[in-house]
Amino acid sequence: MAKVNPITLKESEKVEFKESFNDSALKTLAAFANTKGGSLYVGVKDDVTIVSKGIADEVQQDVVNKTIQVLGITPEVSLHQYKGRDFLEVKVKQQRPPVSVRGKYYHRVGNTTREITGDDLKQLFLEGESWDAITNDRFSFEDIDFDQVQDFAKSAQNEDRISPDIDIDDPKVILDRLGLLVDGQLTNGAILLFGHDPQKYFPNAVVRIGRFRDEATIVADRTVSGNLFKQVQESEEQIKSLISRRYEISDDSFKRRDIWQYPLSAIREALLNSLVHRSYFEMNVKIQIKVFDDMLWIYNPGKLPGSLQVKDLKKPHSSHPRNRLIANTFYRAGLIEEWGSGIERMTATLKENGLPEPGFEEQGQGFVAKLYGRDSSEINSADLESLNSRQKTAIEYAKEHGSIDNSTYQELTDISRQTATRDLSDLTDKGIFKQKGQGAGTHYILIEQRYF
Repeated sequence: MAKVNPITLKESEKVEFKESFNDSALKTLAAFANTKGGSLYVGVKDDVTIVSKGIADEVQQDVVNKTIQVLGITPEVSLHQYKGRDFLEVKVKQQRPPVSVRGKYYHRVGNTTREITGDDLKQLFLEGESWDAITNDRFSFEDIDFDQVQDFAKSAQNEDRISPDIDIDDPKVILDRLGLLVDGQLTNGAILLFGHDPQKYFPNAVVRIGRFRDEATIVADRTVSGNLFKQVQESEEQIKSLISRRYEISDDSFKRRDIWQYPLSAIREALLNSLVHRSYFEMNVKIQIKVFDDMLWIYNPGKLPGSLQVKDLKKPHSSHPRNRLIANTFYRAGLIEEWGSGIERMTATLKENGLPEPGFEEQGQGFVAKLYGRDSSEINSADLESLNSRQKTAIEYAKEHGSIDNSTYQELTDISRQTATRDLSDLTDKGIFKQKGQGAGTHYILIEQRYF
């Protein structure tokens, strides 16, 4: 007989107590099965008092029979004893497709059992299928960027992750090999990976990036759209424009080396994890990235899939690709490596750069990753100290007006055009300004939000 001390148990998403096995108990088991699995302890009050002095074999068999008859699943039933009193553990695993109690569906929210209705019920049924494999007769090949498909195929061949014999001049063949074309119909994944304008169908399949002074004060707000390949590249560029960096000049070669607030490879891993593993069933929510002075906060719609738990993420774990076709395509393109290893690489990179391990947590119906970087004030001190008073004036002007040009800078500081050009070029080289336009239309915008 297995030994379980009920005093150590606490009701949670995967644990509940019931004095007897009735309809309420069946609803709880259905909720466990439709969420992450769990154990129902029968014969235990909410205060963990054991109510029965003995449980017969017939009672245990009745629990099994009712669960099979009503839910259509077979539970694992164990008899436990504590201080001379018996109680049952009725354990069920997560099930797909979902199970019901007389036509009604339930799930666990914290330590409560709730009925699922409306759009949530539709999503529960769809979650058994990979979102990116679903076809839609509204899609047409005119929606597909064939150049993007061919660029992918070339990258995949260079990575030796697709057959060198595949005809890269026929995008339909490539899409078919990737599982993105089913019986002549395009899948959601095909549109999101290779579409000209995926947001035509999926308006919230975007990345929203903001620079925050604090939780309530935002100083920059940007949205990155396009297909997933473009979102990876553009999101990384936007984050780079919002974080800090300094430079080191080596004594031997006089070459400049950028020291970023966060290792760029760690940022890319976080981005790739978000785009590959987000729940695209939750189309009312965007991926959100908040850039603080010393932290990147990344929110992903959808909790961890299957039985994966937050505590498992920083140790070797099996892969749970929520979007298997997107994950496979990114793997073949060389953007991700062995499935399930991205977080390990991210953690290792941060450690190698003397930074804390990333933080992870489930938040609401989503997942949050936190990257902790070097304090921006420490990184920027060398840059700030190297600026002359004129350049600091230019920064203040650009903060207020959005940009500055050479003529305006000359008027503000009463210097020659040559000196103004030299000062502005130095600010550009330091990554504080970005040059826009040409000729008479040349102007400089402030891209280092750390100065706000």
